[in-house]
Amino acid sequence: MPGQTWSPDPETPVIEYRSGRWAFIGGLALVVVFGLAAFFPDVGEPSTSSKVKNLPPAAASVLFGSLVLTGLMIMIGSVPRTHRFAVDRRGLCWQAGRKSDLIAWEELRAVRGREPRPPVQGGPNPKPVVPALVFTPVDGLFSTRHSALVTPSPDANPEVELRLPNFATVRQLTQEIARVRPDLLSSSPPGPGISP
Repeated sequence: MPGQTWSPDPETPVIEYRSGRWAFIGGLALVVVFGLAAFFPDVGEPSTSSKVKNLPPAAASVLFGSLVLTGLMIMIGSVPRTHRFAVDRRGLCWQAGRKSDLIAWEELRAVRGREPRPPVQGGPNPKPVVPALVFTPVDGLFSTRHSALVTPSPDANPEVELRLPNFATVRQLTQEIARVRPDLLSSSPPGPGISP
């Protein structure tokens, strides 16, 4: 129930970010560019290539029309959505559209912020580290209860991460957690950390 998990206190600061904006803009560009080419396939100078010269306008319209539909599907799948977080005495509240979740403080042993880092050259893990809040839950069912919000670690590590779009959002959330529950903040692993 969204009414039960979202913070009812209007005095609680809300941290927001929007997701899906760049995919939506890319889909819109596909629709506009290839939509014009689909509706007006014979506009412009004829090509000197023998392969394109023999392509009838109807076939070009079908080809570009399929790219327009692809762009439309990308736009529909990535409608920008505002994610809202609030930290109060109950826990970390999250809301995005009609979905909401509450991570209660009793479900956590520790929380830490993780800075983004580029991949280590020649290291065992060639992927970059993304910004996230990393939770150490009390039990193993935490990621199942909050599957809309968090992703479990791929290895046997008991930590669960809440991926965020940028470091500023991670810093704001860790500062709010430090204000409400400083006992839950743990230090980061070796490397640059976040100070609340």
